[in-house]
Amino acid sequence: MRSRCGFTLIEIVIAAFIFAVGVLALEAIAASALALLRRSADLTLAASVARARLEKLAASRCTELQNGTDTTRSIISTWTIETTASPSIRAVSQAVNYRIDGKDRVDTYRSMVPCS
Repeated sequence: MRSRCGFTLIEIVIAAFIFAVGVLALEAIAASALALLRRSADLTLAASVARARLEKLAASRCTELQNGTDTTRSIISTWTIETTASPSIRAVSQAVNYRIDGKDRVDTYRSMVPCS
């Protein structure tokens, strides 16, 4: 009797099934990682908008500081200037509104801004 080299049909089907399960698992991980990257980019952009506004306010004179609202790439930044006990320092409250994961989100920042 001769021995045959190669694989049986059932072995090939099982190997193909295992390979397909592995590929689907990798695809699910890639989709999840892509969603997390997008979320991270949105959070970073919102924080950058807030930081940029605080830097602009810090570079202003006390007499030029006033409340306001600004929109940058669908991110709404609203800030309020408050006086403090020191004439050269102002308290800034800032709310940053944006959408992430299909939901509205508001981040609030408070800072003290030196002004001249």
